[in-house]
Amino acid sequence: MKAAFPLRGIFFCLVLMGVLAGATGCIKIDASLSLNRDGSGSLRTIYGMPTFLIKQMELTRQWTRSLDFAGGQSTNMPLPALDIPMIFDEAVLNSRFRQMTADGVNLESLRTREQGGWRYVDFNLKFSRFDGLVKQSIFKECGVVLARAEDDTCKLFVSLPPVGVSPNLSAQTSPGASANLTPYMNGLRVVVRIDLPGEIRNSSSTMSDNRRATWEWDFDKDAAAIERLASDRIIVVFDGRQVRFRDFEKPAGGTAFRIK
Repeated sequence: MKAAFPLRGIFFCLVLMGVLAGATGCIKIDASLSLNRDGSGSLRTIYGMPTFLIKQMELTRQWTRSLDFAGGQSTNMPLPALDIPMIFDEAVLNSRFRQMTADGVNLESLRTREQGGWRYVDFNLKFSRFDGLVKQSIFKECGVVLARAEDDTCKLFVSLPPVGVSPNLSAQTSPGASANLTPYMNGLRVVVRIDLPGEIRNSSSTMSDNRRATWEWDFDKDAAAIERLASDRIIVVFDGRQVRFRDFEKPAGGTAFRIK
């Protein structure tokens, strides 16, 4: 899945930096999830952010710790934690991915690059169990359900992390204020693709074919993309006659457990 999972960090960044909510436009996420019949699969994700914003974020983290020191907190306190997709340091990323191996999630490839004033991270994970993947911290705020129905179909449901923007944002802002936010939202693009092990019967996706469903939130194409991120759900129903994985549920902020 080019996943919904990495969005929680975007909004932590907004709070951390104290910038306009429209600055969410300064990030791109492209994630592709491939799910096999036995529950194994792969997740490839590419995410990027302008280099000036990454530097500003790091300066702000340092500044936040300085304020803690001034308030009498220990000088040994770590910097405020970041998670994917807010991490751009390859060594830190490798450390995070090593922690996932106990859950059957292994890093196949990792590359960072700079292009056109942006820094990008491109990683590919292989997992032996889908529930082992979604229990990782990058999916902490996502609710996930994978369950079979009596009609031999399976349903995959993913709730996106809260984006900190009200679904009726435009109703709460004046036309002038909305226009002022537009330049900061330009460039926001999130794409999620899911390849299923059975034919798709129904989905909430923007586009779909036989076994692939795609969701896209692109502010340059749709000015309501940021509001849709606050309310959309990833839902896909597919032929489950040949799947061999067990049903499970992971509430947002909770731990995955077997349904049966």
